[in-house]
Amino acid sequence: MTIELTPQQLLVLDGGEPGVPRVVDPRNNASYVLVSEAEYETVRDVLEDERQQQVIRRVALRNAIGRMGEMP
Repeated sequence: MTIELTPQQLLVLDGGEPGVPRVVDPRNNASYVLVSEAEYETVRDVLEDERQQQVIRRVALRNAIGRMGEMP
């Protein structure tokens, strides 16, 4: 789903203010940040890599603990 920005939102986006533009859902006051799709993909890739590294570390730790139990 794609949502087109309003003229007011475009002004904020083009305003060059420091930081990331934020939007608030008035129903629950949840805050969201607006980032470019390229930035989103980069962050998503980094987070996915980190998740994979955590899984690898957990498996390695479990294997190491298992080997310690096998020691005489």
